[in-house]
Amino acid sequence: MKSVVIYTPYECLIKNDNSQQTLDINQHITLENYSSIYVYPIGKTKRYSFVIDVNDKNNQFYSIVEKNDKYLIFLIDGLYSQNVDIYSFQFNNEKSFTEVSSQSIKFKTKSHIKKIYLPFSFKKIKCGNFYFINYVLLENNNFNILIAYNTKSNVAKQFHGEKIEVYDKGFKVINSQNFYDSIEKEYYVDSEGLKLKNKAFVLSDQNYPCELLPYQFMYALKNDDDNIIKNLLSESITSKLSLEDIKNYFGSIDYFYMIDYKTCFALSNKGKIIYEFCVENSKIVEINDNTN
Repeated sequence: MKSVVIYTPYECLIKNDNSQQTLDINQHITLENYSSIYVYPIGKTKRYSFVIDVNDKNNQFYSIVEKNDKYLIFLIDGLYSQNVDIYSFQFNNEKSFTEVSSQSIKFKTKSHIKKIYLPFSFKKIKCGNFYFINYVLLENNNFNILIAYNTKSNVAKQFHGEKIEVYDKGFKVINSQNFYDSIEKEYYVDSEGLKLKNKAFVLSDQNYPCELLPYQFMYALKNDDDNIIKNLLSESITSKLSLEDIKNYFGSIDYFYMIDYKTCFALSNKGKIIYEFCVENSKIVEINDNTN
C-alpha cells in the first residue's frame, strides 16, 4: 500500500480508522496505513466533511499526484476551486446536500446524485427546502429559474419566470408572455410532493389574426389554461370530447414549434408529434397528427 501525504490550505480534522489529528493552515500529515480517510473542515461555513478516495482523480475538494511511491493529496479550498457553496438539509433523519458553483448545481442524497449545468451566471442564488424537496432559486433581471429536486425520486423540475416568489411551503411563478398580460402559477409542497395550488391567467386585450389561433391554442395547452383551450375549439369537437380527452390527446407539452400557421411540431410525454389544424370561423374544427 502506498503511503499518503495530505496537504491542507485550511484548518481541518483528519480521521483515519481509529486515529485523528487536527491540522492547521498549510500543514500536512503522512499516513502509512489507512482504509478510510475523512476530512472535516473547521470554521468554514457552508462546507461539510468528505471522504478521500485515492482512486478519484477528479474530485473538486482535493487533487492527487503520485510521486516516489506516494500519493500526494492537496486539499483545495472551495473558495479557490469554482467557489462551491454547500448547503445541508435534513428531513425525517435523512440528510441531503446541495452544491452550488458558478457552472453547475449538484443535488446529493445517500442514494442519488443529480447534476445540472447552468447556461450562464446569475446575479443572485438562494437555496432552501420544503420537506423532502430541495430547491435552488437563480435570479437575474426579469428572468428567474427555480430548480426543485425531489430527494426521494431523484427527479429535478425546472420552473422559469420573469419573477419567482418563494414562500414557507412553496413558490409562485409569474410571467407575462405572448397572449397574456400575466400568468401566475402557485405551487406548494406537502407530504406527497410538489403540487400546483392555483393558477391565474389575465389575457391581453389585443386582437390577434386568425392565423395565430393554432399557436395560441398550443400555448394555452403548454400553460394549462383550460378556458382558452375550450374557447378555441369548435362545438363539433367539444360535443364529442371532454377537456381531459383533449389534454390527454396532446399530453404534457415540454416544447412546441410552429412550422407554419396551421402545422405544429411538439415534444411531450406522447413523443415527437406533428399536428395539423383546420380553422373555420375563428375556431379549430379539426386536428390531425402524423401518428395515424
